[in-house]
Amino acid sequence: MAITVKPISLLKSFMLFLIPSLYFILITWVLIPIMNSSLEIHPALSWFIGALLVFVPLFFLAFFLTKKDGFKIKTEIYDRLRLKKLSKKDWKYIIISSVSIFVITGLIFGVSKFLHNSFGIRELRSTPGFMDFEPFVGKEKLLLLVWIFMFFFNICGEELLWRGYIMPRQELKHKQYAWIVNGVLWIIFHACFGLDLIIIILPVVFILPYAVYKTKNTIVGILIHAILNGPMFILVSLGVIS
Repeated sequence: MAITVKPISLLKSFMLFLIPSLYFILITWVLIPIMNSSLEIHPALSWFIGALLVFVPLFFLAFFLTKKDGFKIKTEIYDRLRLKKLSKKDWKYIIISSVSIFVITGLIFGVSKFLHNSFGIRELRSTPGFMDFEPFVGKEKLLLLVWIFMFFFNICGEELLWRGYIMPRQELKHKQYAWIVNGVLWIIFHACFGLDLIIIILPVVFILPYAVYKTKNTIVGILIHAILNGPMFILVSLGVIS
């Protein structure tokens, strides 16, 4: 008998996002500040360690829940999590989505700067306190090796759980509105970053789920997420951009 994907209620979706979100808040608001004040390590390393404590569990939770639902064989798990080869359509959504996100995010920063210059409204802060550190110099650049490890679990952990495991079940429940539900709940996960960053990432939290919804391919979400997060962090950490 074939194993089928079951719809998920809004409440269960909410809880699957809420519990990791509360844990993320605990890590970023409590543990990371303790590490920064008590340990003589680079603030970036504190963030990497804290982030790994969040994203590694998300990564393995996606596989655990998939197996718990009855998908045991490797091919079944990959199919269930919608890990597929990229088609021309997929690449089209990856490119258009990534460009759209960059453009709209740039507009958000532009509006923020205009409001600041015209009305004295504080500009949006793109970096929360627990991620605030000076560009790497000298041997500090070796921290990028730790970042690569964290980056993998950040991108794959989120996308496998939010889009690979949860979204197909949301689609059965919410139909064409599944990507909106997924995006709204994804905002909750970013609560620890503060309102400023939530405003900045609004294009991401809706365009990325929409692209995955249209392509039914989790790899699309992984690549969009990686394109947005990876190069930007490297440029900032090396002091190329501020």
